[in-house]
Amino acid sequence: MNYVLKLIITSFLLLTIPLMLASCTKKELVFKAVENQPQAFSYLPRTEDGFIDWVTAINSGIIKPRDAIDPKSPPKSPPLNLDIVFYTKTMPNVVYPHYQHTQWLDCSNCHPKIFKAQKGSNGVTMEKIFAGEFCGRCHGTVAFPLQYCNRCHVRPK
Repeated sequence: MNYVLKLIITSFLLLTIPLMLASCTKKELVFKAVENQPQAFSYLPRTEDGFIDWVTAINSGIIKPRDAIDPKSPPKSPPLNLDIVFYTKTMPNVVYPHYQHTQWLDCSNCHPKIFKAQKGSNGVTMEKIFAGEFCGRCHGTVAFPLQYCNRCHVRPK
């Protein structure tokens, strides 16, 4: 029995340590990005680590994103109030809130290039996210860092 437990722990560490190291490396890049933000961003609300809190900025009316750069473009879709749950085996499930994302982005920003709009067809893994795929396209660069596990891996209320 102890052998099996030791094997499980060793396997977990072998899978987790590379992700943690990649996470720490990316975190250093994130803090450099925060330090190098233009002065024009100084009035925007921040998270505890200095990242811009875009959702708070929109909800408080500090900013109002345009539908498109070209004012003659048709308006984007209204925000979609729909949560998608990604079921995981080792962590709390991931709850993806479309509403917060679609306040800022049109569906075409993510579909179909980044995410296929078909349940189970994306093969999302943390390794791919840390490599800049899927959620990692924005999170860790312009959106909150990936190190805040509990912002996505949410325990049910």
